[in-house]
Amino acid sequence: MKKWKSFIFTTLISITIFIGLSFIAQPIIADKYRYDEHLTEHVYEHKKEDAIEEGGELLGWGAVIAVAGAGIILPLRRSSRSLMTKFPNTKKLLQSALKLFGKTHIFIGALAITLSVVHGLIMFVHEEEFGFREVAGTTSIGLMSIAAIFGLFLS
Repeated sequence: MKKWKSFIFTTLISITIFIGLSFIAQPIIADKYRYDEHLTEHVYEHKKEDAIEEGGELLGWGAVIAVAGAGIILPLRRSSRSLMTKFPNTKKLLQSALKLFGKTHIFIGALAITLSVVHGLIMFVHEEEFGFREVAGTTSIGLMSIAAIFGLFLS
């Protein structure tokens, strides 16, 4: 019964955080007439550039998800023994998850580096500047590449 309570509690906390963040992200438009005027004057002029920027941002989020997918193997391996002893019913599930992430780890890591590079190129071409965010992104791509080289030598 204690497992179910912790599961329900975690689920409720996750749903509460999701709903809270979705309420924060809601745009509020008080004057619809002015908003429609703004759309006709400004937004439709930059529709093509916005599509490029949105595509670059989508690739960036894909890179973040791929990095998380490649990095989940470490905490999963570290906590698998304690989770198997606390929850013996999940032993097969954890073993299959470890096999899945072990097999796809290199592919997901390569996908993360590729998505990061393409995202960086698209955003640099679109914004035409090389500021702090671009330096931070280039540094992270370099560190991921170094980690990939070490990983290839260790495997």
